[in-house]
Amino acid sequence: MDFFEAVEKRYSYRGEFESTPVPREDLIKIVTAGTKAPSAGNLQTQSFLIITDPVTRAAIAEIFNHKGISTAPALILLVSRRQELGPNKISFELKDYGAAAENILLAAAALGYATLWTDGETSMVSGRQEKLAALLGIPEDHSVRAVVPVGIPKTPGQQPPRKPFDELVKFEKY
Repeated sequence: MDFFEAVEKRYSYRGEFESTPVPREDLIKIVTAGTKAPSAGNLQTQSFLIITDPVTRAAIAEIFNHKGISTAPALILLVSRRQELGPNKISFELKDYGAAAENILLAAAALGYATLWTDGETSMVSGRQEKLAALLGIPEDHSVRAVVPVGIPKTPGQQPPRKPFDELVKFEKY
């Protein structure tokens, strides 16, 4: 699948997954795409944890109580580390993580898998960060930004309609 087709095919899948395992080679391709994302100052503050072990996946699913996370044969955790850059000490951690997440989502779509970017599920619910850190040994100066379930969807979907191009894009003048 070419890049533009992957962009069109990518959608957020919130349903149950087939139990078919995602081959290790595919997981490596998907996460490698995340490692190739742009990074401010090339600090590469993002890192990744691939979970395929059923016991660990079940423990993560218990923390989330989310059918996509509980049924996915693979989970990719996007982890970031705060690091400041420049004289104004600006942290680009979230930008680095966001670029890596998008690459991962597109790579998974290009290989025919469904995914879900769970940033809100991960960051906005009190206690989840701490539980994930304790379960997985995440260092204190790192944060799990998203748990991305990856697999073959039981009920395939499609990207919802987008606003018209002309409503979102202007040439020359706003």
